[in-house]
Amino acid sequence: MYIGLLHPKKGLTFTRPNSSIPFLPNEENSTEKKWNWNSLLDSELDINAELECRSYIGAISIKLLPDSIKSICVLVDGIKSAAKNTDADNLIGGEITLPVGANGKSITVRLECNFQDVTFSDADLEIIGYHEDGDPYIYPTPKSVKFLEGYEKIDNVVAKHGTSDEIFAANHLKEELALLDSALSDNGITAVIEKDDTLERERYTIEYSRGTVTLRSGSRIGLLYAIDTLIKTVGDAGFRKVSVDDAPAKQLRGFHLGLPHRDRMDFAKKLFRYVLLPMRYNVIFLEFAGGMRFDKHPEISEGWLRAAENAKKGLQPFMPHSDKVSNYSLLEKNEVRDLVSYVKELGFELIPEVQSLAHVQYITYAHPEIAELEDKKIEVDTRSEGDTRPDIFYAHSYCPSNEKSYEIIHDIIDEILEVTNPSSYVHMGHDEVYQIGLCKRCRDKSPAELYARHVNDVYSYLKARGLKMMLWSDMLHPAPVTNYLTFDAINMIPKDIVMLDFIWYFNLDRNIEDNLLAKGFKVAAGNLYSSHYPRYKSRILKDGMVGGEVSTWVIADEEIFAENGKLWDAMYLSEMLWRSELYDERNRRAYTDLISKHIQPATRDRIREKQISRKNATVSINVIGENHNVPTEIKNYLPDTVIADGRIATPNEKYTRILFEHATVNAAPKIPLKKHHAIGEYVITFDDGSEQRESVKYGSHAMRYDIPYAEPKPHPFYRHSGYVGTWFSDPATHIKVGGRDILFLTTPIDVIYPNKKIVKIEFVKDKGDYTTLMLASLKGYNS
Repeated sequence: MYIGLLHPKKGLTFTRPNSSIPFLPNEENSTEKKWNWNSLLDSELDINAELECRSYIGAISIKLLPDSIKSICVLVDGIKSAAKNTDADNLIGGEITLPVGANGKSITVRLECNFQDVTFSDADLEIIGYHEDGDPYIYPTPKSVKFLEGYEKIDNVVAKHGTSDEIFAANHLKEELALLDSALSDNGITAVIEKDDTLERERYTIEYSRGTVTLRSGSRIGLLYAIDTLIKTVGDAGFRKVSVDDAPAKQLRGFHLGLPHRDRMDFAKKLFRYVLLPMRYNVIFLEFAGGMRFDKHPEISEGWLRAAENAKKGLQPFMPHSDKVSNYSLLEKNEVRDLVSYVKELGFELIPEVQSLAHVQYITYAHPEIAELEDKKIEVDTRSEGDTRPDIFYAHSYCPSNEKSYEIIHDIIDEILEVTNPSSYVHMGHDEVYQIGLCKRCRDKSPAELYARHVNDVYSYLKARGLKMMLWSDMLHPAPVTNYLTFDAINMIPKDIVMLDFIWYFNLDRNIEDNLLAKGFKVAAGNLYSSHYPRYKSRILKDGMVGGEVSTWVIADEEIFAENGKLWDAMYLSEMLWRSELYDERNRRAYTDLISKHIQPATRDRIREKQISRKNATVSINVIGENHNVPTEIKNYLPDTVIADGRIATPNEKYTRILFEHATVNAAPKIPLKKHHAIGEYVITFDDGSEQRESVKYGSHAMRYDIPYAEPKPHPFYRHSGYVGTWFSDPATHIKVGGRDILFLTTPIDVIYPNKKIVKIEFVKDKGDYTTLMLASLKGYNS
């Protein structure tokens, strides 16, 4: 698989529209061509490129004189696939990138001029995308990979030196091989797992020699990366022989989540193994708040539970973060130890997040005497709606001048360290300190000094235990980046604290990391979204930028993570963090297409522990229904599409999985951090009268037919709302009509009774639904 710039095989040609007649420039030298405005007055200019092979065109990027063009149209194999238009008073120009998202070999960029000259060189047009080259697709992209001739199968796995890391990795490979019939043979070669301390920690290599394939790395997690890469080379003939030497671009590739509820521990473990490990993450940030029982301070744990119970009864608001951390419950230490052990067993670094100074309602609820307030007790009337907001009911910060604050936070640190035993770092929070310098102890001191005092105390407390510290960095930025009064603390705290910088998404036009890098701090992009970290490549490659982390801020649950785009972010950001120097943000549609085809379906099956063999046959199921309300443009291209209403199929067959290919005529609301809008349900009836009911949600399973798949929205803060819910469905039929995307999604539904015949499939729409679900096809996997 090749991804990047796509090169015309014979350079560019220039013609008049819909013609092979050359459109000669008025002036030309060795590098540039110029067309005078009056030559373009009655004719558009076509810039043509013929690629070496059929490719997926992710985008085109073109450089033109500023304010020189009225419109640009991109045609792929003669089909209008993208356009940008304006009017005579608002001309476009400069460097322009148009997302395309179409397959083809012939590219035409059509320019409409408006009383402006056009000057152009071949280097001014870049075509970005990917093409299949016959080699397996390895994601994220290895630093160095060379595919060799031939295939091999494996019949034995050996831990070379018998170390614990080698034995664990060898058993891991055996578990993976057990799922791959095509990769095993009694006459196969030996896979050798070797821990090589001469290699950097996460660097790994794969080398084939006569009778063996050797996987080496300097760490356990690097050996598991090597195994994952090897597995990704499997085809019907076995493992494709390959030589790999790979290492990450960024040293910190983190995923942040709250302590899962005990009922979601199994999901969390699958997330670590089947998503985060193959996507090359290496750090798990685990937020504690009050979600684990504290033995030294049982009053904190009792308050955490009491607040949840009272909130469920409507007597008070829910404590902030109590849903995101253990989902209002209280985990015992042995439960947390088990999760931590699993994380470390896979080779991840575990970094606990101990919220301190702010976001400490879990402490101040039990200890109001240390709350940072203006010398007045919190008075809460639970009957008064105005006083039941969480930010009024709960004290957000504690006093950094009260010695009892330090006694309590030290005890909490001790208990969390005892359970987690981190290897190097502890994340100490310190973000959004809204209340500081208010009480009688603090009001005569500068907020910066108060903030620095607390940071320096916990820094020293950790250092005495051989540990280093990470912080959220928002309180250390000056105006206009933030309005906090603590920014001078940046000069009062140790420079070896790693900063997680998350307020970049309030400052999209500024490179705010420079404030921190200039002071000598190492910086990671915190709360990183795949969709909107502007100028990503130039920023992430700066000296001192150590990587980034995905934050969830919702309950650790497959459906909720998916509905908030967190699983998509985990997959997409993998390439951005592992291979930062190659990533091209202009090529988002190409990355999206590759992830949706090669990564997401298999990853989703692993999370759900489903294994659909490639040998299982896929058969079409006859669709029943009317098409009178189907838009004309869909009827023209997908004439079998029907309105899903009532009975849609009568297959009278057994299936393991059914693929529903559908879209809606109209859009439904998609509200950030809210569950997606249910529009109805599919009802599958079996021959014994039993039923299977599957909810259909707008945004998760079906979208309006003209919305591109996983496309970020233009709003600067909610761009990620364009790809929330992608996890549940994959793009299926994708066509271009007048430059617009027409898309149907495929939702896989696993049949709960695969040994029973299905006699009827219906769609029952919700009362009052206005989205109008259209069904393009049904396909079933036979067992």
